[in-house]
Amino acid sequence: MKKKFIKMLCSIAIGCMIGTSCIAKVSAAPINNTKIKSNEINISENSSKSERIPSTKSKPLGLNATKANTAKYSFNDLNKLSSKEILDLTSKIKWSDISDLFQYNNDSYAFYSNRERVQALIDGLYEKASTYTSTDDKGIDTLVEILRSGFYLGFYNDSLKYLNDRSFQDKCIPAMIAIENNKNFKLGEKGQDTVINALGKLIGNASCNAEVVNKTVPILEQYYREMNKYPKDKLKADAVYSLMKEINYDISQYTYDHNIRDGKNTPWSSKIDPFINTISKFAGISKVTEDNGWIINNGIYYTSKFAIYHSNSSIPHSVIDKCLEILPAYSEQYYIAVERIKEDFNCKDSKGNVIDIDKLLEDGKKHYLPKTYTFDNGKMIIKAGDKVDESKIQRLYWASKEVKSQFHRIIGNDKPLQAGNADDILTMVIYNSPEEYKLNRTLYGYSVDNGGIYIEGIGTFFTYERTPEESIYSLEELFRHEFTHYLQGRYLVPGLFNEGDFYKGNSGRITWFEEGSAEFFAGSTRTSVLPRKSMVGGLSQNPKERFSADKILHSKYDDGWEFYKYGYAFSDYMYNNNKKLFSDLVSTMKNNDVKGYENLIENASKDPNVNKNYQDHMQKLVDNYNNYTIPLVSDDYMKKYNNKSLNEIKSDIENTMNLTNSQITKESSQYFDTYTLKANYTLDSNKGEIDNWNYMNNKVNESLEKLNKLGWGGYKTVTAYFSNPKVNSHNQVEYNVVFQGLLTHNKNFNEAPTIKLDFPKEANTDEKIKFSSEGSADDGKIVSYTWDFGDGEASSERNPTHAYKTPGTYTVKLTVTDDKGLKSEKSASINIKKVLKGNIVSEKENNNDYVNANPVYSKDLVNGSVSSSDDRDIFYFNVTKPSDITINVEKINKDKSEFSWLLFSEEDKSNYITYPNKELENLFYSTVKIDKPGKYYLVIYKVSGEKSDYRFNIEGDISASPKDDTDKDELVISEKEDNNSFDKANRVCKNQSVIATLDTNDPRDTYYFDALTAGNIEVTMGNTDNSSNEFNWLAYSSDNTNNYIGYATKREGNKITGNFKVDKPGRYYIVAYKTSSNKINYKLNIKGDIDNAPKNDEIYEKENNDSFETANKIMLNTTVLGNLNGKDVRDIYSFDIKEAKDLDIKLNNLNNLGLAWNLYKESDLNNYIAYGSVSGNTIKGKCNVAPGKYYLYVYKYSGDNGNYSLAIK
Repeated sequence: MKKKFIKMLCSIAIGCMIGTSCIAKVSAAPINNTKIKSNEINISENSSKSERIPSTKSKPLGLNATKANTAKYSFNDLNKLSSKEILDLTSKIKWSDISDLFQYNNDSYAFYSNRERVQALIDGLYEKASTYTSTDDKGIDTLVEILRSGFYLGFYNDSLKYLNDRSFQDKCIPAMIAIENNKNFKLGEKGQDTVINALGKLIGNASCNAEVVNKTVPILEQYYREMNKYPKDKLKADAVYSLMKEINYDISQYTYDHNIRDGKNTPWSSKIDPFINTISKFAGISKVTEDNGWIINNGIYYTSKFAIYHSNSSIPHSVIDKCLEILPAYSEQYYIAVERIKEDFNCKDSKGNVIDIDKLLEDGKKHYLPKTYTFDNGKMIIKAGDKVDESKIQRLYWASKEVKSQFHRIIGNDKPLQAGNADDILTMVIYNSPEEYKLNRTLYGYSVDNGGIYIEGIGTFFTYERTPEESIYSLEELFRHEFTHYLQGRYLVPGLFNEGDFYKGNSGRITWFEEGSAEFFAGSTRTSVLPRKSMVGGLSQNPKERFSADKILHSKYDDGWEFYKYGYAFSDYMYNNNKKLFSDLVSTMKNNDVKGYENLIENASKDPNVNKNYQDHMQKLVDNYNNYTIPLVSDDYMKKYNNKSLNEIKSDIENTMNLTNSQITKESSQYFDTYTLKANYTLDSNKGEIDNWNYMNNKVNESLEKLNKLGWGGYKTVTAYFSNPKVNSHNQVEYNVVFQGLLTHNKNFNEAPTIKLDFPKEANTDEKIKFSSEGSADDGKIVSYTWDFGDGEASSERNPTHAYKTPGTYTVKLTVTDDKGLKSEKSASINIKKVLKGNIVSEKENNNDYVNANPVYSKDLVNGSVSSSDDRDIFYFNVTKPSDITINVEKINKDKSEFSWLLFSEEDKSNYITYPNKELENLFYSTVKIDKPGKYYLVIYKVSGEKSDYRFNIEGDISASPKDDTDKDELVISEKEDNNSFDKANRVCKNQSVIATLDTNDPRDTYYFDALTAGNIEVTMGNTDNSSNEFNWLAYSSDNTNNYIGYATKREGNKITGNFKVDKPGRYYIVAYKTSSNKINYKLNIKGDIDNAPKNDEIYEKENNDSFETANKIMLNTTVLGNLNGKDVRDIYSFDIKEAKDLDIKLNNLNNLGLAWNLYKESDLNNYIAYGSVSGNTIKGKCNVAPGKYYLYVYKYSGDNGNYSLAIK
């Protein structure tokens, strides 16, 4: 029986995710386990997006603007260190800081060939094992990776084979046990979780014994008890998974090496029951959730795998039996149990009863794939989930015709290489979603760590429907890619995948071509192959990061997924600029000429012109990215047309080209009938292979265009190709030509609704945008509208309104459903710009260093510029709590000058936190998660040009301006210098806050307030620079300015607060001062029963006003605020009367003083003409006066210190 081989078809992996958790399994090395392959269940693979980091030239002058944790050491460096120095170093660096870890070279050989050094590292691990803490792993993670790297290299290189000897690897066991004996060996802080994870990985690459295994039980038990506390904690999940996986790996390796199949007579047999019993607890969880699905999966898997080592294997076996009873039917976990019973227990339960596994699998297939569609007289079969829309199924069929037409044109062959293969009938299996696709592992037995997979040996490929959030590639794109693999195996490459001559001796020989050209042909249309925006977008913006011709022509699956995009670009380059190379490569494959192929690759990879032209072509693709689309089948395929006979169609096609020997046949499909017309075409002259191809390509496309103009809509579904060129008996070049298209629809066909989208192409953030579907129609009735705005928001309205919160280009999709359940969807892009808003402020020079950085607040919109003479501006802001911070910097001038920016923390001004990793026209922005509140610096710097003008704002939880950081009823005032002494103190009233500054020349500020009653006073002083340890305040009474009566007692964030009691009304002082040499910006607030601030029509008395000569002049109908005390017992005011009138005089006593007033006329200052009478706290009186000047004499006759208000009306 021939082995079934797999062709990986997806453009990007989604991860081997036998679980429902978002937690990802991340290997610490390029190849995590390197000895043998096992059928283990991973949680998932980590998928990361590469980011474009600033180039060297973009770094601010004078700043060490480097990203932290870049590769800092190589084995060449490590070879120069002693063992002790290496051990010390592991506590200071991460394993990723060693650039050539897991790589074999002269330096790594020199490092690991020194047995004494390796032994010293193992001994060092033992010492570290007893000293790690909950927060500090003591470098164990890095040291373990160095050891694992050695064992890895020892497995693959005979020169280091001593490292692959189990007896040597056993030397790590004492260190492992020491790790487990440490009191901190438990799940908890990062240091603990990291060490547990490292232990698991070391077991996998070294070895373990029963003691090591059983000492992991407390960790598994703890996770079982507490996993609901940290459902999303990836590090803890990794640690637990690592232990189970790597212990199984090491035991499996041992039994493989010793040819033990029954689990008997191993170092673990009947000795690790506690470990197996604990794992089985996870398998016994019956309530499956999004968070625990992955651990149930692995509990089932490893309970089953370890069962043969249990002292009574029926115990773990019975746990798996129980899974079929307690788990939800058809769930992923249920079918993992089914798979284990089949694989590990020979389809029997723990009592020996046979379980009909085949029936369970068939039931699962019927459940997940209830729909079957047939096309082309049964030559194409699609099995699909019930949620895969029927219109999409039909579109996939038509997509296959477009891909097929362009494939055969370029390949030049449409005759199967081998007759009678399974691919005579193509079967496609399409699941409803990525989650359901995971079941394919059990139901059909194939890998699911991909976006699609083609099994050539059975002529079937498997994939799934997906949303834009689940994949950047649509179902049709993936289908087109996978269908190309079907065509490659059937018409291009002889032999089954991985079996034919092209796979012998080098299984990756044509990998780049198979995957790259599959991505290329996915862009097929009826007439050509177009650039795919989804592919071009994956090419690096930086030319230096792109693949060379040599690199892409030798790329394999082991190199990751990136080569798919560059293989696509090389195929597109050949199609447009080097058809000769494309044709030659194809010819060697069709002719099974491996040597000829290798010669072509060798020559092309070394040809500088090929590489230059390839690079130029990629640059052209990148430059024109915005002009590209994603080629998909048009709506013309989904419309009903009037019937047309085969003879009419045959005649029309023949009239467009001078065809001979034409024959037309009909094929039946589930929804329609199609036709295939086959004929010959003879060239007038032979102009050579490439010119002949170009002529035929144009000729066939001209024919399609002529058919389009005939008026029958069905001709818009016609695809055509030419192939199999040969020289006939008259020495003429003759081609086979094939036309395929729609003939007529049958009763099963429901015409899809037509959609009309209407909305602006551009708008701004927060702008309400109107979206319209007016003009959409159906042959029946449209019953629902579903809008997907591309930002996670949706609407079911017919004509909704929506606003975008963040800038960017969004794909808006409208899906409509008719009354028969048929759906249509249409998409279009909208470009959302960001208009920066805020209170406009300008940078203040000189702000070129951190000391003189300008402050930025939450509502600021800062304008500035950098130039040749002023190459950087530095600003600071304070993050008030952990949050996402977005920095938006917009270039104002339209010239070619360039600037950039970097963000630093106050604690580390050498390593930047982020840079503008997003760009939208002239806006350069980034969002970064800040975990630690504090001060941060934004450095904007010139890159090129004479001058760049910019503006920016900062979004997130940052400090507000002191002027804004007030209560609604609070008035902000500024200090007035000189206020450094009690006699020059600034007044502060109720509901007032003072903003002020302390520096080297002004280390002290003094304020006073007037207490109206005895009671509690609260003073708050906040440092707007976010540091509370560089300033303080003290409180004094006016009766005694030598001894303070209050001070700050509480520190909270950037504020200090204190409370003190005043035992009587009167005047009190607050002295604010700084305790360091730094400049301090602060805000001061006083709360309590203190005097109110004057209103707009109020004035303060001005001392000295104790005599008639120094009297304060006042206006009628104005309120005057004054104070009297032991040293100031009277105040005198003057006012003018222009006409005779009655005066109403009121003196309000604010502090229970003994107060009185007398009224004098200027002509007689010895005798008063009126006085006030006491009425509660008011001394009031009335008097009729003639024109002239008058004086009001206010005095106290009892009490120490108090305030008053005076009004004359």
